[in-house]
Amino acid sequence: MKEEFDINSLPKHHGYQVPEDYFDKLPLRIMQKTAYAGPVAQPQAAWFWQLKTAFAGLGLALVFAASFLITQYTDQTLSTQEAMAQVSQKEIYQYLLNQEDLQTADLAEVTAVKPPQSLEFLDVRTEDVSEIVTQEMLEEQMETTPNQ
Repeated sequence: MKEEFDINSLPKHHGYQVPEDYFDKLPLRIMQKTAYAGPVAQPQAAWFWQLKTAFAGLGLALVFAASFLITQYTDQTLSTQEAMAQVSQKEIYQYLLNQEDLQTADLAEVTAVKPPQSLEFLDVRTEDVSEIVTQEMLEEQMETTPNQ
């Protein structure tokens, strides 16, 4: 079984002794080394590095400000009509030929591409057209004839 640890059974020796009058003389020794020491000489090129760093920061700030102002006051985006005007008909044709997954339903959804509907896709019978033409002719004739 384990014995309990008793702190009173440890030896009273600390293992380190402070020299005599060490703490009395310590402030005087520190003051002699710091207060009476001469100023630390800075190297001659220290101001050059500070100036170089300042110019680098200033240059970076100028580049940022110039690019910000240029992008704010110039509109570089093209409208849709201008962008499409720059594309040639041959390029459009080649694009449409090379697109395998392009279907006519895709083009039907685009309003800019939608052509006016031709008569061949309308469900119009010739009897309907002749009836409308006959009615228009009758109306014109009635307008031109004097009232009796």
